[in-house]
Amino acid sequence: QVGSGLLTGRCLNSNVTPGVCEVRGWCPVELDKTPKIYMDSAENFTIFIKNSIRFPMFDFAKGNMLPNITKDYIQSCVYDREKHRFCPIFQLKYIVKEAQQDFDFISRKGGVIGIKIAWNCDLDKSESDCVPRYSFQRLDKVSEANTVSQGYNFRYAKYFRTENGTEYRTLIKAYGIRIDIIVYGMASKFHIIPTIINSVVALTS
Repeated sequence: QVGSGLLTGRCLNSNVTPGVCEVRGWCPVELDKTPKIYMDSAENFTIFIKNSIRFPMFDFAKGNMLPNITKDYIQSCVYDREKHRFCPIFQLKYIVKEAQQDFDFISRKGGVIGIKIAWNCDLDKSESDCVPRYSFQRLDKVSEANTVSQGYNFRYAKYFRTENGTEYRTLIKAYGIRIDIIVYGMASKFHIIPTIINSVVALTS
């Protein structure tokens, strides 16, 4: 049998099945246990998003800091789909809830959540009608059904060497909630020339 490491090519002669082969690796080996939850208070953390979009064909650009957002308002508002749908400050607990996820699970195992910002603008209407729409979605849901690697985590190590040449490392396995910001949009505007061309083509075809 093999352990956690690279095979050196040397194995023990043994009548026992399975046999034992030498590996080169770090010891002690990593313990794959769920750590104590350290993100209990993280549910009240907030994220401030400053976003803008540009439609070069129409020479139009706009940001999510709308004209009616004042300094006093932004110091007190927190995004809510019904009450404060244009506030650019988002509470982590609310993000997880809107993505239809359990905060206790995702704080223990980690996860990736996308904040999607949609800009769908009819530029024939007032500029004030072109506003961002926010939605939330779990992006790594496939890992929930996997019992081997659930949630979101990553490893990184710090290496050092003692005076006698022995190498050591500190391996850190970090769990967390990663937020991906996804921005997309579409704009439309009436123009008489393309309309005439399309009408002529339709009538002559």
